[in-house]
Amino acid sequence: MRKTSGVLKSGVHCLALFKEKDEERDILQCFSQMLAIMEARDIMDMFSFCMPDLFDCMITNNQLLHIFSSLLQAPKVLRPFTDVLINFLVSSKLDALKQPDSPAAKLVLQLFRFLFVAAAKAPESCERTLQPHVPVIMEVCMKSATEVEKPLGYMHLLRSMFRALNIAIFDSLMRDLIPSLQPCLNMLLSMLDGPTSEDMRDLILELCLIFPARLSSLLPHIPRLMKPLVLALKGSDDLVSLALRTLEFWIDSLNPDFLEPSMANLMSDVILALWSHLRPPPYTWGTKSLELLGKLGGRNRRFLKEPLALECKENPEHGLRLVLTFEPATPFLVPLDRCIHFAVSAVMQGNSMEAFYRKQALQFIRVCLDSLLNLRENVPGEGVSPGVLGTLLISSLDPSRRRNDASDMKVGLNIC
Repeated sequence: MRKTSGVLKSGVHCLALFKEKDEERDILQCFSQMLAIMEARDIMDMFSFCMPDLFDCMITNNQLLHIFSSLLQAPKVLRPFTDVLINFLVSSKLDALKQPDSPAAKLVLQLFRFLFVAAAKAPESCERTLQPHVPVIMEVCMKSATEVEKPLGYMHLLRSMFRALNIAIFDSLMRDLIPSLQPCLNMLLSMLDGPTSEDMRDLILELCLIFPARLSSLLPHIPRLMKPLVLALKGSDDLVSLALRTLEFWIDSLNPDFLEPSMANLMSDVILALWSHLRPPPYTWGTKSLELLGKLGGRNRRFLKEPLALECKENPEHGLRLVLTFEPATPFLVPLDRCIHFAVSAVMQGNSMEAFYRKQALQFIRVCLDSLLNLRENVPGEGVSPGVLGTLLISSLDPSRRRNDASDMKVGLNIC
């Protein structure tokens, strides 16, 4: 074993001589083919002994990943090599994900992706090999996601694993993950409610919708999954596609008597999110959204009987605004909506307020109207009479009606 391990180590070091040369890929291919024809027992012994050194070499030379990728595609050595690789990664390299931007963390994620993709292509060969390690990965990722400062690496690992387990049939693995379903969902929803970056938020939403479990296991949790579904319908293109597929699967697979109560709390949000995608081609999701609304039948209009939850602010502060700049150059944006509201209240108070302050408030309102209606260039400095103001208002809408409509306005306002 020492001799064969020496051949592997020496061969990897010799491959560095061909780095960034034309024949590098051919040499890597030949070296991988040589390893792929070895006996399974020899592969396990050799790589078990050399894996730490190979990992360090791959950090400095990413092309060596081609060897691992080739071995994971070779049917003869797939199972033993998968066993060695996942044992090494789970036992000694999960802590590297605490620093998601480090070269070691990126390499660990890349190796896990290769491993899970290979397992998804040959589930019958890899399921028993993965079975003791998947619950461990799940537990470590859930614990680290709530403890480390940057859990992005662990979230990416969960996504790679979830995607692979959803592609192929892993009945035993899915049964083993059922106890982790509720704790994982609790963790993801709590992270979703907290402050997260946009990338992390998209990752959490995807994990909520692709958890590897049979529909029968997900039934008690579907009401809690409606919020991630709605948010995904309002997200990126990939999330919209995933959310539409998930919702269609639920509608086709579940009895309406069960699905409707599960959607009841967020039915309006779901329908409105689907309506937002009703656009003509070439928009991608318009047809699928229309199909889902049709499958929902009369339920897609029932929520209209209830008032929509609309945001309303007494002073929205998005109307007229004033920019104040102090030397040398410090601008401040001052909204005037509340000021106008206060000035109107002062004018309407009548004799309870001094005439001087009412006059100043009225002058302030006039200046704001001049600015809002873009009348500043046409208004003289001493002010404007009601008749002139009516003429300016009409002319700003339609210059051809300047004279006739201005006189009509005077009559309508009893202006002489």
